[in-house]
Parts: sequence; C-alpha cells; structure tokens
Amino acid sequence: MEADFGPIARNTLSEEIIKQIIAQIHSGKLRPGSKLPSERELMELFQVSRSSIREALHSLTMIGLLETYPGAGTFVNKQMTDVIAARLEWSLLLSNHELMELMEVREPLEIQAAGLAAERATPEEIETFRAAVEAYQSSYHTGIDLMESEENVHRTIAQMSGNRSLLRFIVTFQGLLKTYRENKKIGFSTDDTSDQDYLDLLEAMIEGDADAARGIMARHLQKSKRFALVAQLGEQAALNNATAEKS
Repeated sequence: MEADFGPIARNTLSEEIIKQIIAQIHSGKLRPGSKLPSERELMELFQVSRSSIREALHSLTMIGLLETYPGAGTFVNKQMTDVIAARLEWSLLLSNHELMELMEVREPLEIQAAGLAAERATPEEIETFRAAVEAYQSSYHTGIDLMESEENVHRTIAQMSGNRSLLRFIVTFQGLLKTYRENKKIGFSTDDTSDQDYLDLLEAMIEGDADAARGIMARHLQKSKRFALVAQLGEQAALNNATAEKS
C-alpha cells in the first residue's frame, strides 16, 4: 500500500506534515518498518521547503515514532507506534485538569531517570549534561530558545539513564506539554531556582548520588507544576475577561 501525501494548506508547516504522517500511520498506508520517501521527494509531495521537512522528521524521530539510519533513510518505528501517535493526537484535546494529571504521570518517570542517570552516566555523558545546563543558563539570561533549552536538559538526563523506553516516554510527554502550551497560547515560565536545580543535579551526577538526584528532580518538578497552575489561572482569567467584554 502506497502512502498518499498531499500539499500543505495552513498552520505551521511542520505541524501539518506531522499530522499527515500520523494520519498515514493510522490508516495503515505507512506501517511499522515502512520507509518514508526521501527529503527531496517529501518536499515535492508536501510542496514545502527542506527545513520544514527536516523539522517535522526530527520531531517525530525524537519521540520515537520514526527512526533514521544514515545512508538507508527514515523508517516508521517498529515499536510503540500506535501509543506514541495516539498521544500526539490527544495533546490537542487536553483540558487543564488533564494537563495536571499528565504532569503527575511525568513526575515519577523524570525522578527515576534522574536517579538512573546518576548511577549510570559516563564521564562523557556528564560533560554533555554540563553543556546542556550551560546552554540553559545562557537561554535563561537572553530569553532565547528557553523552552528548547529546558527540554534538552530533561532529554539529556533521560538519555543518561540508559533506558530507551524511559527516554521515549519522557520525550513523548515533552511533546504533549509543548503542544498544549502552543495550542492554549501559554508562555513558558521558569525562574533562577531552575538554574540552581540543574547545577545541583550536575553535582549529584558527578558524585554518583542517585538519591540526591531523585530528590532534586522531585523538588524541581513540584515547582514546574506550580508554574503550570499559574499559567492555567492566567489563561482562564483572560478567557473570562474576553467573555465579559462581549457581554
């Protein structure tokens, strides 16, 4: 069965590409293990630039829906395809209550990842984490790519855990939270205590102290939930004001 792609009509191009690829997977036209057309072919099929294609493929690869092999091409992942694809679709329907539930599910995964990372990380991986923390510090002070830098810190920790399933779940939850923020027009909030949390995590990684790493991550995620709650209240207040102005 041959994939049936078409031109992109609206919204963010990479998001529309992602939706079409997911739709092809759901329909069975792209099956686990199926090879996608080349970047050039996708550019022609979608009628978009190479950068939009690469952004979409990178996003789907990061959550484990696609796999890329140098010299061979990009393939639909043989594992967890249905679960991940469905979660991407659910992200568009999340309510405020469901967002908090999602964060509650994410919390033990992130805490476990931090502990495993402290136990298993190699010196090279610790240096990679140090670089991710420094990039976050730079983003915090400049305000540029702050959400991406935050996500990279957490993704790096998950990679250091050495557990690929844990990594897939955490990256999937990252995608859900990001999509929720974008669809609800909620900004990304953090403060300088996150900076210290990451420095403390780095120290725990260096010391190989899994208990300390888990405690630091738990503290950090509690603050993240508070930020999310404040953002939700702000969203609801804006909605109430808009409704009052119309009446």
